[in-house]
Amino acid sequence: MQKFKAGFEFVERIIFNIGSVVLGVMMIWIFLDVLFRTIFNQPIPGTVELTGEYLMVLIVYLGLSYTLRQDGHVKVVFLYDKFSEKWKMRSDFITSLLATISFLFISVLNFNEFLVYLQYDIKSVGILGYPLAPALLLISLGSLILSIRLFINMTVIVTERKAPIQSSISESETM
Repeated sequence: MQKFKAGFEFVERIIFNIGSVVLGVMMIWIFLDVLFRTIFNQPIPGTVELTGEYLMVLIVYLGLSYTLRQDGHVKVVFLYDKFSEKWKMRSDFITSLLATISFLFISVLNFNEFLVYLQYDIKSVGILGYPLAPALLLISLGSLILSIRLFINMTVIVTERKAPIQSSISESETM
């Protein structure tokens, strides 16, 4: 399991780095679009569509798993922090199990939709008319990777008898 986890974390970092590069590209693209719109009164065609339907999808879905690994998702912990370690483990296992099932379902549904979009060559209705199927494949891939991360968290709970994700709020911050 450790080799699988290490390999997965390597792939996860690569995917996260791709998302980070895409974020940089998107920032530069939007800056140039605003600059061209302001100075030359000529925006870059398709900016809204491409940034919203491709680049944003890349950033969000390719970063979900890494963000979970870093304990970066927003959460409410006012009750969780009062649980004993045993109940934290149970709570984490149950929520990870439910999230794994949900994201696997999302992954399968988006993959099926990807196949339909690919089969019928469905394109955007904007100026550029680019295919939408790759965005659905990215959503499916990101959801699948998140499901694997959640499964790894569940195995850590069972094998190591500890919660894989601890609250990031210290005692001094809650007083």
